[in-house]
Amino acid sequence: EIDLHIEHLLNGHAKLDKSEILRIQLQHFQRFMEKAIRLGAPRVFVIHGVGEGKLRDAIAARLREHPDVAKFKNEYHHKYGYGATEVIFR
Repeated sequence: EIDLHIEHLLNGHAKLDKSEILRIQLQHFQRFMEKAIRLGAPRVFVIHGVGEGKLRDAIAARLREHPDVAKFKNEYHHKYGYGATEVIFR
């Protein structure tokens, strides 16, 4: 799993605007996905929180186009609530 809350990714994030934070979060997401695929993980969880949904939606858009993703879902999970997307690889 990866937690994409900016406070887990970067110190000094308070000075950044929302678009820069989203860019950094998506960079971390991309690297995490590449590593999970390289290691042959069958599934992963991407923790994005609930907020306004911009990060969740950006992740979903990338997952829809990703050739190694069989499916993904953002359903209630006992550990993450609605703040995480489960990704299942081919």
